Amino acid sequence: VLFILIAAVLAQWSAWTETPDTPCPVTCGYCGVRVAATRTCTGVCSGPSQRYEECGAQMCLWPNKTCCPGYIKGLLPSREFECVAIASIPAKTTIA
Repeated sequence: VLFILIAAVLAQWSAWTETPDTPCPVTCGYCGVRVAATRTCTGVCSGPSQRYEECGAQMCLWPNKTCCPGYIKGLLPSREFECVAIASIPAKTTIA
């Protein structure tokens, strides 16, 4: 019991280190996921050692011309199409 208590006190996560050069495995449709940041632990820590982010916002070209599940085609101010999260689209309101 004493060993577990000491290990818990000594365990500590380092600060997150961004990984901007980590490549995306997929370049379109928000289908890819890359490692965005990592951290290391001294001792026995709980929680993840990596943070992830989706990548590849550009809409896939023909023949796909789609976005991955959870995203739809959106129009950018530059009049180009890009995939956007469905949750980020404001809901339409109806007047009863």
